[in-house]
Amino acid sequence: MKKKVAVHKHANKKSGFTLVETAIAMGMVAVMISSFLVVFGPAIKGIEKSLSAKEADRLTSALELELTTIKNDDVYSSPIEKTYYWVRFTHEDSNFPVLVYQYRGDPDSVRTDGTLNPYPYNASNPGTPGVDYVIQTSVRRLNDTVDNSKIQAELVPGVLEGKVYYVKLLQLRTNSTDGSLEIPSNPWHVYNAGGASYTGDFSQFVDPVLAFRAQFYEVKPPLWSYINSASFSVSDSGDADSDPDALGKPVATKNMAVIR
Repeated sequence: MKKKVAVHKHANKKSGFTLVETAIAMGMVAVMISSFLVVFGPAIKGIEKSLSAKEADRLTSALELELTTIKNDDVYSSPIEKTYYWVRFTHEDSNFPVLVYQYRGDPDSVRTDGTLNPYPYNASNPGTPGVDYVIQTSVRRLNDTVDNSKIQAELVPGVLEGKVYYVKLLQLRTNSTDGSLEIPSNPWHVYNAGGASYTGDFSQFVDPVLAFRAQFYEVKPPLWSYINSASFSVSDSGDADSDPDALGKPVATKNMAVIR
């Protein structure tokens, strides 16, 4: 006689979450995420601002160091003479825009001007930072016979670190009425303080201090093929306070000065 075996159809069925339970769990996760953003959101924004401030300080410090240093291949006799010509010829309708960027420098290969040759990029052997290469901040004038080949070598992908910035330099003069600093109506010229006469060369500039405003603009894309092409333009409408048409608004602005 055969024995009947009772089979429980639902004995092996696994229990799961119901739709209501899933909805409640998703709601709890949403509340937790919202609470996290409320608490830590301002802190994250603060970190972003501090990084931006750090970047701005790095840019202005690099520009200040460049203008106050006379290198072996410079044609200037003093920092104030160098600043004078950089202010006159490095923005607006000029062909010598100032560029600031970082690149990987080879500590074992130093140029005659004291800067480092680029560390050759190798995808299979990128090198160790601080050992094989060091990050250098470079401030150079595009289309300068001394700087152009160096810019091209330093903007190679894998050698360039981060972004490239264009620096617009504008002289600042003292307003004779209220003593405030202002940009001359013809911003690509350099004037003696308190006078409206244009100084044709540095020998006519007699002031002990040359004050100027440095405006930094991000260059996109940060490629030599673009920067060295006709597509890269820093010209504007000619108004002292207007922004270059092609580069938008400055990412950082700082008033600076060089003393004799």
